[in-house]
Amino acid sequence: MNTIQKKLVESYTTLVMAEKMAIEEVPETKLIGGTDYPIRSEVEIEIANRTIAALG
Repeated sequence: MNTIQKKLVESYTTLVMAEKMAIEEVPETKLIGGTDYPIRSEVEIEIANRTIAALG
């Protein structure tokens, strides 16, 4: 994951966890530098990681 993708995933994750955006509003993929990156699935994984860290 490159820096741009990482920042994008972190931003979307924060918005979804703060309930300012629904997970369905996160784009499935995003074109970054000519390459499609999976964003929604990465956001779902990051949400799960943050939830586990908070519970642990």
